[in-house]
Amino acid sequence: MSGLFTVLAPLERALDYHLERQNVLNGNVANVNTPGYKARDLVQPAQASEGKLALQTTNGQHLAAGGANDGAQMVEDTTSPAGLDGNTVTLEKEMSKMMANSLRYDAATEVISRRLAMLRYAASDGSGS
Repeated sequence: MSGLFTVLAPLERALDYHLERQNVLNGNVANVNTPGYKARDLVQPAQASEGKLALQTTNGQHLAAGGANDGAQMVEDTTSPAGLDGNTVTLEKEMSKMMANSLRYDAATEVISRRLAMLRYAASDGSGS
């Protein structure tokens, strides 16, 4: 019975990641006029394992990485140059990231809905009700 829902676990992690990333991007937009603010983004664990980021433990007593975002790491977005006030947030760029992130979240929810509908169909012996 436990294997029945294992297919949903990666989708659940995807939803958690995109929700957390949306919060980070919202924070960037909220600080668009804050002098010296550096734009941030959330990087997926797969990108971190490709050598782009390395998680280092400086003390053996620190908590292990993981939790709601399952190892995703907050990084400073260095792709936009700083303005005269030192702020690196570009509103248009953040809005496009938010839209793409929202589309990915919606796609994951659609896949989950369809998987659950298939399980519901199978549980009803194929009668559809």
